[in-house]
Amino acid sequence: MNTKEVRIVDHGRGPQIEGHRLTVMDVFYYLHRGYDFDFIQRAMPSLTREQFDAVVEYVDRHHDELVERDRRVEEFHQRGMEAQRARGGIFAVNDENLTTEERVARLKEKILRKQAEKNGARRPD
Repeated sequence: MNTKEVRIVDHGRGPQIEGHRLTVMDVFYYLHRGYDFDFIQRAMPSLTREQFDAVVEYVDRHHDELVERDRRVEEFHQRGMEAQRARGGIFAVNDENLTTEERVARLKEKILRKQAEKNGARRPD
């Protein structure tokens, strides 16, 4: 059986599995939230057990650094969603009492208004 050692390398995107596009942070996201190999492997079918074990070993050595990086990423995403809500974008708070059809109708209306504005039509006051 030909087994090659799995290495974690950094080519500028952060630590990743050598020869693979998956980064340590891709796997760490799930690990940090308590998911096991079976769950993570279903989310990332190309991840082998050997690769997973190499990531776990890396995480053991760099845990605090990865937790901090994960925290910063979560904050970045949260700020982006808050900015979208403030602009009335895709993360805008919806009226929970609306049906799906009513939400779709509102979205279609908004799209038509934006298209009309883009094409030079004035918004009705």
